[in-house]
Amino acid sequence: MAEKTSQAYRQCVVGMDIPLYFQPHWLDAVAGPDGWDAALAYDKGGHVTGVWVYCPAKYWGLPIVKMPPLTAYSGPYLFYPHNLTAPESRYAFEKRVMNELMDQLPQTAFFYQEWHPDVQNWLPACWRGFNQTTRYTYRLDDLSDWNAVFDRFRSNVRTHIRKAEKEVRVFESDEVEVVYRLHEKSMRKQGKYPAAPLSVLQGVDAAMSAKAQRLALLAEGDSGALHAGLYLVWDAHTAYYLLSGADPSWRNSGALYLLVWDALQFCSRKGLAFDFEGSMLEPVEEVFRGFGGRMVPHHKLFRAQNRLLKAMSTLLGKGGY
Repeated sequence: MAEKTSQAYRQCVVGMDIPLYFQPHWLDAVAGPDGWDAALAYDKGGHVTGVWVYCPAKYWGLPIVKMPPLTAYSGPYLFYPHNLTAPESRYAFEKRVMNELMDQLPQTAFFYQEWHPDVQNWLPACWRGFNQTTRYTYRLDDLSDWNAVFDRFRSNVRTHIRKAEKEVRVFESDEVEVVYRLHEKSMRKQGKYPAAPLSVLQGVDAAMSAKAQRLALLAEGDSGALHAGLYLVWDAHTAYYLLSGADPSWRNSGALYLLVWDALQFCSRKGLAFDFEGSMLEPVEEVFRGFGGRMVPHHKLFRAQNRLLKAMSTLLGKGGY
C-alpha cells in the first residue's frame, strides 16, 4: 500500500463489533502504533464490508508480513449484509470483498498469518498464490450452566481440579510479571522460549487493564509458594486463554487445571465463550480437549516469492507449533 490506512481503520471500527485481536488498542500494544496497518473494503453506500489487518516487518532486509506476538488471529474479517441468505450470494460477496482487500496488501517476500475461525473461505487467497494449512482450537461456547460444563470435563480433569481445591487457593492479581515468570519456568522446563518478551505482556496488560479486558489469576499453596498462573483477555463475546504457566516443582498439585476452571466460571458470569487458542502440540491438545470444548478449525496462510523463502514456507506449513 502506498499510504498507511491504519488511521482510517481506527476511525471506521469505532463502535463496530470486531474480535479483540483486530481492535486498534490490541494492535498498538503488541506491534506499536506504527507497527501495523489495515486494508478496508466498502460497499457502494460507503459502509465497511471487510478489513484486513497485518503487521509489516523486515527480515534480512526483505519486506514480510508476520503474526504479532501473543496474537492468535489476524488477517481478514468480513461484515456480511443482513439480507445475504443464499450460499452462492455469500460466496460471491466473500470473493469480491477479499479481492478488494488483497489488492491493497503490500508486496512482500514472505507473508504469514493465522486467520480468525469465522473466516473459512480461503479460496480467493488460493487464487492469489497463497498456501494454506489447517490449525485447530478448542472453544467452549455455552458456559451458562456450570454443573453441565464441569460434567463434560474428562474424568482426570475433574480429579485434578478437586485435588487442587484442597491444596491451593486462587486469587486475582495485578502482578502480570509474576504470571510471566511462572510461564517462563514452564517453557524452560520444556526446552522452549516464552511466548513473548515480558515487555510485550506488560504493554498488553496496560492496554487491557485500561479497557477492563483482562484477568490474571494465581494459585498459591499453604506454604505461600505460587504453583501456577493464568492470564485471560476478552472482547464482547469471547475470552482467550492468552498465557499460563506452572512451577515445575508443584506440577502435581493440579493448580493450573483449577485456574482454568476458575477462569471458565468467570467467563460464565460475564456471558463469554472461551477460546483455548489451540495448540498443534499433542500433549497440550490433550489437556485442552479434556475440558470438553468443541474443535474449531482455522486457517494458516503463507506465501513466499523466492526459492529459499518457499522452502521456509513449506516447513512452516508442516510445523506443529
